[in-house]
Amino acid sequence: MGEEAALVEQLRKNIESRLKVSLPSDLGAALTDGVVLCHLANHVRPRSVPSIHVPSPAVPKLTMAKCRRNVENFLEACRRIGVPQTQLCLPLHILEERGLPLVAGTVRALLELAPPKYTTSPATTTNPLAM
Repeated sequence: MGEEAALVEQLRKNIESRLKVSLPSDLGAALTDGVVLCHLANHVRPRSVPSIHVPSPAVPKLTMAKCRRNVENFLEACRRIGVPQTQLCLPLHILEERGLPLVAGTVRALLELAPPKYTTSPATTTNPLAM
């Protein structure tokens, strides 16, 4: 169980440091609606999840259908960004909190594809071949 707990803790640190957020102690419950994961995918590649269903003050809890849509959009974004199929968790791992270590593997693979934090954008760098 120790290795699993370490993976889950690493998952928490990865998400919190990338998104500059603080997640509740029950990480599985915090991820079930897919909102945080969709934001993470958009952090790695902007607009990779074009529409995210988020709770509102009027409706603080998303319906299961909207949670599922968020989770599926997150996994599809991971696929498009380049996470290998073998490293993708299944929607039920997220939605039913049954496999946080697998979710951690997916997030780790996604973050490995993220551009380094301090890069200059291609538009500002000069291409010596263009001269």
